Amino acid sequence: MVEETATPTPTPLRPVPSAAHKPALSVVPPPGDGGEALLREALSRASREVIEKIAWEVVPELAETIIREELERLIKERGA
Repeated sequence: MVEETATPTPTPLRPVPSAAHKPALSVVPPPGDGGEALLREALSRASREVIEKIAWEVVPELAETIIREELERLIKERGA
């Protein structure tokens, strides 16, 4: 005797919204996204914090060095 197997009913397709109506960042990830949008947002925020921290540590020191060198150069030019 041959047993019949039930053929699964296909899931109906839903329309995909156009890119113009889709928000850039979403708090709730779209279905099937796996949280990629949230991960991208978190990485962006963390990267920005690290870059700002480095800038606040490096730029003032670099600016001071450049100003001192320029002052020394101007003083030497005046004295010559």
